[in-house]
Amino acid sequence: MEFALFNLMSLNHAEETPGQVVALTVAAVQQAEALGFDATWFAEHHFTNASVCASPLMMAAHCAAVTKRIRLGPAVVVLPLHHPLRVVQEVGMLDLLSGGRLNLGIGTGHQPHEFRSFGVDLAARAEILNEGWDILEQGLRTGSVEHAGTHYQIPATPICIPGAVPPLYLAGGSPELLARAARSGATPLISQGLREAEAALPLKAKAEAGYRAGGFTGRNIPLGIQRYIFVTDDPAEQRQAAEGLLKLARSTLSLRDETPLRDGVMMRSVPYQGEPSVDWLLERAPIGSAEKVARILAHDMRVLRPSHMSLYMGFSGLPSGSALAALERLGRDVLPQLRKGETLALAS
Repeated sequence: MEFALFNLMSLNHAEETPGQVVALTVAAVQQAEALGFDATWFAEHHFTNASVCASPLMMAAHCAAVTKRIRLGPAVVVLPLHHPLRVVQEVGMLDLLSGGRLNLGIGTGHQPHEFRSFGVDLAARAEILNEGWDILEQGLRTGSVEHAGTHYQIPATPICIPGAVPPLYLAGGSPELLARAARSGATPLISQGLREAEAALPLKAKAEAGYRAGGFTGRNIPLGIQRYIFVTDDPAEQRQAAEGLLKLARSTLSLRDETPLRDGVMMRSVPYQGEPSVDWLLERAPIGSAEKVARILAHDMRVLRPSHMSLYMGFSGLPSGSALAALERLGRDVLPQLRKGETLALAS
């Protein structure tokens, strides 16, 4: 079981600057390494305050220079928005710069406004990713690319820094892509969102069906889950974190619209039908004391049986000191409980 710190790198309010978000992210990654996290991830999003990170590969390269042990990488490179010949070179370069610490997440993407601005057909994103995946694997494994496909035509081209194929993770998989993930040994990524563990079982079942269709016959598929958490004993911080989480859920849903409601880059917080209340989140979400958060995450692990848990805390909008203190509590008081519980479960 691996535990990772996820970095969406949002501007949580209009007074926050991109420079402050980057600085806090770097500090959090360094702290996560000191606390024993296995990995850290950086998102890719464009054109809204949902994320200031347009290039997770650049962010991973920067953090590789200020860390020594923690694995790092994009979750995910939205491959249909990039020419794969450039990606294969940048992945090889990042693997070199990080000393072989790269984890590589790739995904189809899902935000119509991003695809429209880049002039890419959203409806074709799965087949574009599949073809880009061919090019990526060929370049990393052989040190050259030659490809004649529907979306890319590449003459025989040598790659200066091919690198090894890093551990692969897939987000947004169609059944065909999930089957390919099984053949490639890639780990599917799903977002648990605001769901409790039992409500996320259909997401796992969908991933598992596609993965087993690719030939996997083991007991448990490799599975990465994304969870939103915040560790604090302060009631005021708990409420602000819950309010921030609801705001994040609203933005995430709005970004699936053809044209998200925004003022400049700032997303509007638009309520949606069936959304939870802040009080429900305070009661049921992993926001609060270390004991409560550990109890909920341990239940997630028993029900969903992930091999990788990506934890995101950057939605509170609290000052950097409070955000880093919450991360300290997570690493010091929660992760040891989860690792101990996993060891006991394996021993039994």
